[in-house]
Amino acid sequence: MNLEMQAPEWGWYYVAIYFFIAGVSAGAYFIGSLAELLGRDERGSISRTAYDIAFPPLLVTPFLLIADLGQPGRFWHLFFDIKGGGPYINLQSAMSVGSWALVVFGVFSFLSFLDNRVAAGHLRCAPFMNLYNRIPRKLYAVVGSVAGFFVAGYPGVLMNATAVPLWAATDPLLGALFIASSASTGAAAIALYMAWRKMASVDTFGRVEGFDRIAMLVELVIIAAAIIAAGQFAAPLIRGPYALMFWGGTVVLGILLPLGLGWYGRRPEAGISFVMGAPILVLFGGALLRITFVQAVQM
Repeated sequence: MNLEMQAPEWGWYYVAIYFFIAGVSAGAYFIGSLAELLGRDERGSISRTAYDIAFPPLLVTPFLLIADLGQPGRFWHLFFDIKGGGPYINLQSAMSVGSWALVVFGVFSFLSFLDNRVAAGHLRCAPFMNLYNRIPRKLYAVVGSVAGFFVAGYPGVLMNATAVPLWAATDPLLGALFIASSASTGAAAIALYMAWRKMASVDTFGRVEGFDRIAMLVELVIIAAAIIAAGQFAAPLIRGPYALMFWGGTVVLGILLPLGLGWYGRRPEAGISFVMGAPILVLFGGALLRITFVQAVQM
């Protein structure tokens, strides 16, 4: 499969926002699956929260992708052979492969979301529940996580395969960076929802926060490695209109400050504003990370 392509013309921020939303969803779903598989989830609060917040944001992503197409009315060509009339995957098209991966992830995250609604008593019975639950729930949670992280990391791999100097010079780091950021923002989304609903014990919240800290530290290391690997091609991130957004927004506000707030939040005198402040900043930084890497080189 030849994925090498020229510089894409991604208008406005549709694609960058799609990368962010899909990444948060994938990261949250992975954490929920991991908590369920390890069996260390107190009353299932982490997995239930993760599955509740993973699926709804995905409903926005098709509109973002369609809006970015030059001819939105032809989006169905990504899924169907216009000559044969049947569904197909065009392995030569990055958009086709990525769209099908999004569909697979969407299906499995929807199943987990439905199961949550039934378990919470909001639905008496999910459609076809007896049919799809013949597959062990943990198994389709794993499959959904794999598909989700493919959705989260695949854009970075594709960017590395283009002719854009910054993207090509950071090969293969962008895929890893997007995956680390997805893990961090997914954990932040879970922590924020738990803090808002006051639905987790200190130990449970601490496990989510600890996972987020590890993900942010990995993210910092990959960012540093990517800047060094890019060399002179990192200029769009070093100077210019997007430099402040990247260093001030992504690195300082989105990673370093949340790390500091996370440490302070463990102190008894820390209030709920500090507990909720760090996840909000992580999500803000994750969005700016995608915007800067996607848009800066197109200036």
